[in-house]
Amino acid sequence: MLKEKLISEYKELERSLSTGIARDEAIAAFERAGFPAKKNEEWRFTNIAPITGGSFSARTESSIDKKKLEKYPEYNFDATVIVIHNGHYNNELSKIVNKDKNVILGNLFDPKNIKSDTFKNNFGKSVNTAFDGFTAVNTSFANAGAFVHVKKNARLEKPLIVLNINDSNDTISNTRNLIVLEDNAYADVSEIYYSENKNVSNSVTEIFLSENSELHHNKIQNDGPDSYHVGTTSVHQEKSSRLFSNVISWGGVFIRNNLNSLLGASGIDCYFRGFYLAKDNQFIDNHTLADHAMPASHSNELYRGILNGNGSAVFNGKIMVRKDAQKTNAYQTNNNILLSDDASANAKPQLEIFADDVKCSHGATTGQIDEEEIFYLRSRGIGETEARKLLLSAFAHQVIDEIAFTQLKERVAALLDEKLSS
Repeated sequence: MLKEKLISEYKELERSLSTGIARDEAIAAFERAGFPAKKNEEWRFTNIAPITGGSFSARTESSIDKKKLEKYPEYNFDATVIVIHNGHYNNELSKIVNKDKNVILGNLFDPKNIKSDTFKNNFGKSVNTAFDGFTAVNTSFANAGAFVHVKKNARLEKPLIVLNINDSNDTISNTRNLIVLEDNAYADVSEIYYSENKNVSNSVTEIFLSENSELHHNKIQNDGPDSYHVGTTSVHQEKSSRLFSNVISWGGVFIRNNLNSLLGASGIDCYFRGFYLAKDNQFIDNHTLADHAMPASHSNELYRGILNGNGSAVFNGKIMVRKDAQKTNAYQTNNNILLSDDASANAKPQLEIFADDVKCSHGATTGQIDEEEIFYLRSRGIGETEARKLLLSAFAHQVIDEIAFTQLKERVAALLDEKLSS
């Protein structure tokens, strides 16, 4: 069993892992609770047996050269690039473009970053290893990831790409990112995932947005057909901060994305956007939470999916409005298009409202392409195949067009066109 194997490996590897982190507490929590079971409501539709029943090892090695990196277009974007290979930070091939002393970029587990007040005050504060076995494993083993600290009134000069490449066999790679924006700070950060072979990517990203800060955060998953991905992004927002999150998932046999934001003050804007495409036996699960804790903040969520073959998806989106969060505006929509009789989508939009003066709504739709729209396009001389592709592309672009980084948006649009053509 994977649980027992990881506990055993931790005892062998702990001396080689960086210090200053509550790793022992995390592995103890994992030993008590293990991986989430199906009786856990948050995992009811998610079968993790292919992962937990596997023989994946936390022992990973890294050996990659620039020639191989060149095949990933994002590496050559006009951006700062942090390279994470099989869970290891590659300092030589990472391209840090930053001249501002008020912006700190690098490996989260660099000793000077671990010793910083920014790390001590924020690392592990928004995730709970006692209730999430995957986060506990990540905290136990992670030894690489992005550290982004943008100080007061500063801006990230260029967009940052965290390029995660996993090409090992039968391994579980654990990466950990920490993004901290102080008052009036700005950043554009994208996590890009590529996987080859059979492996698991287990990532955790913690984000802290101070007053009037703004973050554009993208997560693009281009994993291979035999790979598994479990990722958690946990956000804490302060007064008048703005979060623009875009999650694009269309690779891997199994993807689970957890995205949570605590709106901890007033005047906050929180935008969740997601698009997923599953075919064959792919499974994609998106769980989101917009937690309104204080008055007069706004969240808006749109997730869309296209499912073909035996592809299946889960969308579980929760809006929480606490009793002190009067004047909240919160909206959530999930739309799915099924292209085959065997494709399936499970949508579970949720509202939990404990305040009176609020505007909240949620909705979900699942269906096929509108044949009247197909007929309209065909009557204008467009072939049936191209008409279907145009409609599916327009459906997806309502999410993709929200990506602010132009080069990345064009790359994602090109990948979409390629996938729809195939």
